[in-house]
Amino acid sequence: MKNEELQAELDTLIATQAGLMAIVGSLMATHPHYEKFQLHLTGLLEVLLTGEAGKTFTKKQRQQARDFVQTLQNINKAPSKIEPLASVPNL
Repeated sequence: MKNEELQAELDTLIATQAGLMAIVGSLMATHPHYEKFQLHLTGLLEVLLTGEAGKTFTKKQRQQARDFVQTLQNINKAPSKIEPLASVPNL
């Protein structure tokens, strides 16, 4: 592959990851059982990384996966009522 093709593929992967992070973050923040979701996510990640599926990952890849999930886990639970226009003054 040429450098331009590799860069285009990398750009697509980065953009896709950003989009997926936004989607998953929103789902996490609005999940009706937020605390259970967080606990399950932590447990499932460790099962995946240390079990049969994780054997093909390098140490660096395992750490990157943990870092990624930890970033997502810093997303706070959404308030029960979301009003996106609440801060807009009435004109």
